[in-house]
Amino acid sequence: MTKDPGTPGASVSTGAPGTRKRMSAQGRREQILDVTHAIVDTEGFHAATPNRIAEAAGVTRPVLYQQFGDLAGVFVALIDRESARAAHQFERAVLEPAPSAAADPFVRAFAGALHALDTRPATWRLFLLPPEGAPPELHQRLARSQEAVRQFLEHELLKAFPDLPDPEYMARILHASGRELLQQRLVDPGNATSERLIALVQHMRDGALPGPRGGRRSAAREAPA
Repeated sequence: MTKDPGTPGASVSTGAPGTRKRMSAQGRREQILDVTHAIVDTEGFHAATPNRIAEAAGVTRPVLYQQFGDLAGVFVALIDRESARAAHQFERAVLEPAPSAAADPFVRAFAGALHALDTRPATWRLFLLPPEGAPPELHQRLARSQEAVRQFLEHELLKAFPDLPDPEYMARILHASGRELLQQRLVDPGNATSERLIALVQHMRDGALPGPRGGRRSAAREAPA
C-alpha cells in the first residue's frame, strides 16, 4: 500500500508488485523533477504533459498534483531548482577558483562558468538555450539572472578599471560574448573546446581592457545566463 506522498516524511512505492521501492516524499518530488527535466531537455516543454510525466515517473496524476498543484507548478519548481544550481556553481567558480585557474578575474569567471556548464549541461542548456514552449517563469528568471550578471561585471570593471570610459556597455559586451561562447560549447563541443574558448576570452580581454588591478572579486548570486 502507498502512503500519501504529500505528507512530510511519507514514503511511496514504485516498480512492479513484489519489487516496489520505498521513496520519501522529497525523493519522489526530485524524481518527478528529474523526469520532467529529461523530457524538456530533449523534446521541449510542450512534450512534458501531466500524463507523460506521471507515466515516466511511475506515478499517477493525483500524486503529481499532490506534489506540485498543477503542471505549471512542476515547471516552476524545475526552473527554480535548476536556477539555484547554476547560481551556486557560478558563485563557487568566482569565489573558490581551482588552484590552476587563471589569475585574471574575468577569464577565471568564464573558465569557472565553462566548467560548471560541462558538469551540468542540462541545467545550463535550460537557460542558455531555452526549450520550445518555455513558460513565462523561465524567461522572467532568465532576465533577472542576466541583469544580475551584467551588474556583477559592471561592478568588477569599476573596481578594477575606475577610468574605463563606459563600464555599463563594456559589461554588456562581456556578458553577450561570454553567453555566445557558452552556447557554442553546448551546441558544438567538439569544435568549441574549453581550451579554445578560454584562449579566445583571454585574447578578447587583453585587447579590450587594461592590465588587471584590485583585489579579491565578489560573485553575483544569480545564475549566469
